[in-house]
Amino acid sequence: MTTREGTLEENLFGDLPAGGFGSISIRAVVLPKRKKKESGGTGTKYDPPDPLDLGENEFLPEAGPTPMSSYLETSKGGRQCVVFLVNGQRQDALDNSFIIRDLGFKYLRNHMMVIVDVDGLAPEALGRLIQGSRQGFFRGDVFDAITKRVIATLKDDPDLDRLEQEAEEEVSELKAGDQKVKQTLDQLIDTHHEHGMHFAEGAGSQGSDDSEENLGIKTVTKDGVVSLLPPDRGAPADYPVLVSQPASSFVRLRPGQEREVSIKSMPSNAWSALAELHVESDTEVLELKVSQERLADHLKLKLLFQEPEGFDTDQYPIRAKLCATAIFNGISERRRLQLGVFIEPDVPPPDPELSDAPTWLSVSSREPVKIKMGGTDTHVRLRWDGKNELASGPTASWGFYARVITDGIDQPRIIFSEPSAGRLTLLVAPHPEWTPGMEMRFEVVARRNDGVALETHFNAIVVDPPEPPDPKEPREVQAGVLTGSKRRPPYVLKYINRDDYENGTCWGGTDWSGDEPGCFQEPTERAPLTLIINREMTGLREYVRYPTK
Repeated sequence: MTTREGTLEENLFGDLPAGGFGSISIRAVVLPKRKKKESGGTGTKYDPPDPLDLGENEFLPEAGPTPMSSYLETSKGGRQCVVFLVNGQRQDALDNSFIIRDLGFKYLRNHMMVIVDVDGLAPEALGRLIQGSRQGFFRGDVFDAITKRVIATLKDDPDLDRLEQEAEEEVSELKAGDQKVKQTLDQLIDTHHEHGMHFAEGAGSQGSDDSEENLGIKTVTKDGVVSLLPPDRGAPADYPVLVSQPASSFVRLRPGQEREVSIKSMPSNAWSALAELHVESDTEVLELKVSQERLADHLKLKLLFQEPEGFDTDQYPIRAKLCATAIFNGISERRRLQLGVFIEPDVPPPDPELSDAPTWLSVSSREPVKIKMGGTDTHVRLRWDGKNELASGPTASWGFYARVITDGIDQPRIIFSEPSAGRLTLLVAPHPEWTPGMEMRFEVVARRNDGVALETHFNAIVVDPPEPPDPKEPREVQAGVLTGSKRRPPYVLKYINRDDYENGTCWGGTDWSGDEPGCFQEPTERAPLTLIINREMTGLREYVRYPTK
């Protein structure tokens, strides 16, 4: 996955061992978001965003054409996007639930295709896989070995993870912007409809004096200690909580530019009852500096990322996490706010100039590389300045090799992907004899047929895979913050996307152009006041994508 935004991205891994039955080749292709002119109009067609609350094992059927529609067959289970080939012919396929459940890429399910070529299997294994008595592959031990190899190769792929997180961040930012617009609009209309029909859930009512800054939670002071008391009416609420400003779960940060983020309590009067507040920065991104300033009603954080000397810009984008944990007087459970920090320069680093006579080879992954024990391989990103055809195809004159040079360490199985635009991936399958905590050094060599070689090294450490939570131990509960109450407003609120710009619902019955933030339609005897908000206004999309201080 090495090409830029708006273009097809793919990666090819060849000669992957499949459980002793031979080898297979895996090609992962991710198409860009669909963006094409509609027939008979000037509008632009975009993919609808995926919901943020999509469950881990929840399957969403496609509600219309997707970028993969013209390439794939459709069955009752969904798009057949994992295709198995024998001699170039499709013999079997899996739907996109495999991408969601087994690979964990729920936001890429409509943009991703996996092609598995099994020609490298041993004849005996291929015979057990293809049986004349059935259509498709026999679901036995050979097929299980193939699917396990696909999962081990693609599940933790850093480029696929990057695309998945970028899609999730886009949905999160757009949703946060829409929610803030709706809250502000509700409060504005409430001032003009004081006698509208409202009902409250939990503490506070959107139409009462207890707005989002005072959600019905009372504070008392006794012997100099401020405590929180629950409201006298209503169901138990989840407040107080920690919130950030800007109100988004992701913070975009540019290298060398400081940015401020505020952490507040909701409701705001609960800040005086704050007993403890700790902010933990990401220990894996030591270049990210976080300074704190405790103020009367909030905590101000200053974030700064400085590139160290010799920093490889191919490591961008860098993702880090900030966790703020608070204890409020009168509340037994801790409150935690987790923010994702997305670090990337304004202008992406240029692609390297490729040559017929390469002169350097380097490692792009952050060191030490963490090799996880378990059922997945570890991806190590490499760069060189050689052209693609030098190391791919039957006439390749260059080859890549890697080994552990630390004494006393068993050699693992190592596979290379084919290079693309000067970038390639090294797969390290952990050796069964390795134990967590082992440190080792790898040597990577690019060697030409006549003996000319390029070398580089990287350090690695073996770690345990994440352990599943113990059901008997206390666990962290993730929940959204209810910033208002449910209500029956005396209006109808609608949203419009770019797909529906040519429907004549803008001012004066005209079509939308993308520059209008919204409009309204006068109430009639049969319909109330209708408010239409442009969810994809050009200015809003640019703002959420490139926010400023």
